[in-house]
Amino acid sequence: MNKKLIIYIVIGLIILALIIAIILINKQNTNRNELETNQNYSNKENIKSNENIQKNISSNHSIEDVYITTETNSAKTDNATETSIQEQVKEEIKKENIDMIKIKVNSNVLEVKLEDNEATRSLVEKLKNGDISVNANEYGGFEKVGNLGFSLPRNDESITTSAGDIVLYQGNQISLFYNSNSWSYTKLGKVQNVSGAELKNILGSGNVTLILSID
Repeated sequence: MNKKLIIYIVIGLIILALIIAIILINKQNTNRNELETNQNYSNKENIKSNENIQKNISSNHSIEDVYITTETNSAKTDNATETSIQEQVKEEIKKENIDMIKIKVNSNVLEVKLEDNEATRSLVEKLKNGDISVNANEYGGFEKVGNLGFSLPRNDESITTSAGDIVLYQGNQISLFYNSNSWSYTKLGKVQNVSGAELKNILGSGNVTLILSID
């Protein structure tokens, strides 16, 4: 074989080997770059995912805080409303719980402290519709007694009256005592801050008109 031909063949093989080596090196570099790119992308996605998770956690905390705050404010509002209603009910009960009435007689006004019983509660309900006028007669030298014009609940018991006592007699008559007597009555109340002698003088010796009112 010609020596020149052999030299050319060897040179050609060397060049081919170099080309193949260059191709392999470029391929490795390309693969390495793709791997680094994929890793960077994956890292970026992980960071983004973590950021989203943190945002969701923060958002959930905010929503929970808002819910708790709203719930707390709602509870406070409900409590305030309930307290207000209770106060209104107490005020209404206080207004309805009338334990004093007045009796006008001979240009005098007597204040009467009521007993707490069915008779007085019924009497107050009647008085809410207006004053009640009773023509009271002198009786026995110890009382003025007259017909109410209606009946009240009775809870009669044997008692000894004293000056200023007001009682229900037989369910439909009211008696105002300026002296003492023992009988079966339902006690209604007692005149305040007036002695027996003063009351006797106010009532006088004859029949009188008693005007009952709540104001």
